[in-house]
Amino acid sequence: MDDACPVPRDQRPRAQYEELRDGVVQSWPTRGAAGYAARVTGLFGFFYGVVAYPIACESYDPTSQFTETCVSALVGASGATAAMVLNMYNGWSYVRDRLLSATVEYEETGWYDGQVYVKDPEMLARDRLLGTYTVRPVVEMLRKTLIGCGATAMISLLALRVIDAPSGQGRGDFGAQQGYYSETSAAKYEEDEEEEEDMEQMQASAFRWSSDADAPAIEISRE
Repeated sequence: MDDACPVPRDQRPRAQYEELRDGVVQSWPTRGAAGYAARVTGLFGFFYGVVAYPIACESYDPTSQFTETCVSALVGASGATAAMVLNMYNGWSYVRDRLLSATVEYEETGWYDGQVYVKDPEMLARDRLLGTYTVRPVVEMLRKTLIGCGATAMISLLALRVIDAPSGQGRGDFGAQQGYYSETSAAKYEEDEEEEEDMEQMQASAFRWSSDADAPAIEISRE
């Protein structure tokens, strides 16, 4: 039956499934629950240690705000991991829908000549078995991972808001006088602002000095 199918080989749902199954990253969910969990955990650890933690150190001082630094890095690592998992989810859910559908949309040579092929009973039964018992559990596993990443990011954000909240502002009342950061966090930014202000004052003084030195003396004669 496949020989009589007009859909190009690379656009057939089964071929697209095989492409995902053999992919380097897209194949992670097919490695079993333990293998998938180990790979996602390793990916999370990579984002945490190599990307998120160094960025968090720019916002917090890890020597005096170690907890804030770690929680902030959790937010970044969860977001980066969720982005990778979302990419896998989109690919697998697309193939699942094409396997379960009774029709296949395809392009013969380009976008301008799209066609729709109605699957024959044998192809439809085979594709639906594959989509129901093989691909659907993969999509469900990826969906749960996305929920876990989102929950981790939200809990970390709430924890960071409580930990780094200014004194007396832990219930969401961020006053205009104390601001959004605790004294320790604000001090990290105030040092940079003071250095910028000193530099601006030095530049302004140098400009006034050069203007006074270059200005010609004007004598006003009085009769």
